[in-house]
Amino acid sequence: MTISIAAFKRLLVVFWALWWLTTFLTDFIGALKATGFVAAPWFKVTNYPFLVSAIAPYDPPGWMAPLLYAGIILWSFTSTVLFIAAASTPLQPRHIWTRRVNAAFMVSLGLWLAFFLADQIVLKFDLEQNHMVQGGFQLLCFMALHLLPEKD
Repeated sequence: MTISIAAFKRLLVVFWALWWLTTFLTDFIGALKATGFVAAPWFKVTNYPFLVSAIAPYDPPGWMAPLLYAGIILWSFTSTVLFIAAASTPLQPRHIWTRRVNAAFMVSLGLWLAFFLADQIVLKFDLEQNHMVQGGFQLLCFMALHLLPEKD
């Protein structure tokens, strides 16, 4: 069984649509649980408490952590929507599909860049390494979409 390069590229976009959807949902459910709107004993909230502890040494105002977390959720939601839009139009003319793919990757890679800066500011280098691996993998996929030839 062989898979065409074009199909592989479209599968990469579907993968990132699913990855960002999962990321958005876990952070959104985590926010609902952390705020008491949802009682989900099966769901472990880790990102919000980690954010709170990461900025705690700076003695931020009480609204800062929820605002930052809401920004992360909105950014990941935007990435999710853009990737779903790109993944749902694989048979569109190439220039339309490419424009949607580029938008999805650029917005989501922007979040990784924001994480890199934030990790540096709060001196969380172990987390920075994790973010760099994930963001680097996404950048590699983006580059593959543009560098692999279209013709098999």
